[in-house]
Amino acid sequence: MKKGNPKPLTPKLQAERDALAAMPDSVIDMAEMPLVTDWSHAVRGPFYRLIKRPLSLRLDADVLD
Repeated sequence: MKKGNPKPLTPKLQAERDALAAMPDSVIDMAEMPLVTDWSHAVRGPFYRLIKRPLSLRLDADVLD
């Protein structure tokens, strides 16, 4: 999985996506779609990493007191 912005969709793909988004759920045929019922080996967030940035802070001694 690459970070950053993906390439913009072509007009053809954008039109297809818009047509699918406009369809109601009752029209979409999910007969060939397998049901996922076994989640025993699922891993939550395998590609998620917290973004860490270095931070340096200088304070006067009277501010700390």
